[in-house]
Amino acid sequence: MYKDDILNLIKQSPLEIDTEIQMTGKPPTMANSEFLTNKEQGDWAETIVFKAVNEYSGDYFAVKYGRSESIAAGDDGFADFYMEYQSELNAIGKRPDILIFKVRDFPDGSK
Repeated sequence: MYKDDILNLIKQSPLEIDTEIQMTGKPPTMANSEFLTNKEQGDWAETIVFKAVNEYSGDYFAVKYGRSESIAAGDDGFADFYMEYQSELNAIGKRPDILIFKVRDFPDGSK
């Protein structure tokens, strides 16, 4: 599992890294305009990369992998989403939003 690989890398680091840190806290109640702007820019960039790889590369293909919820502080259900997401981050870390694979690694054509 990738967490074992990460722990092995941490052991090799000359820095002291606390692997037992758990992020906690209360969910924010409002999203400010800077956060919303950055989120929209990130979503836009993710879409550009995803489309560019899938439409213009014969050697690679992209698959959406990370969370795709479009929910912000202040939205209905955000508090539950936030707490669930924090638990996921503490358990497995941040998942990448897009995975990119080599087409040749799937010789039977199943993407």
